[in-house]
Amino acid sequence: MFRSSRPRLASNAAVRRPERGQALLEIGVLLPLFLIIVLGIVEVTNALNTHITVINTARDGARMGSKGAATDAQIKNMVVMEADRLRDPIDPVADITVEYLTVDGVDAVAVEVCNEHTLLLNVPLVLPDTLRMCSTTTMRVVGS
Repeated sequence: MFRSSRPRLASNAAVRRPERGQALLEIGVLLPLFLIIVLGIVEVTNALNTHITVINTARDGARMGSKGAATDAQIKNMVVMEADRLRDPIDPVADITVEYLTVDGVDAVAVEVCNEHTLLLNVPLVLPDTLRMCSTTTMRVVGS
């Protein structure tokens, strides 16, 4: 019989054994980083949703007050109803301010809406527990 002068290759099992440990190590290193990135994206998205909702409710409250037919209680009630989708509720007494003022000689209404946004991730010494988000909108009163 004819014999080859080439050396014999090791079996597949012997070659793959170190690779299996390498893959496990890569997953162990990358999975926590991937989870942190995904949770960070969720946290930022949730905070942006809260911020946009606060801005929109302040603007809608000022628009309602600028028509001159709504009372402070009606404006606050409408703001609370529109902000109902937020995870942290808005307190009409502490978080909503309605002011009537004069801007450049024209009567105006200013509505300030604030919300204590609780973060999904609680990381002590890195992130605060809550973020206070406020928005103020001023509109002239129609007919003045």
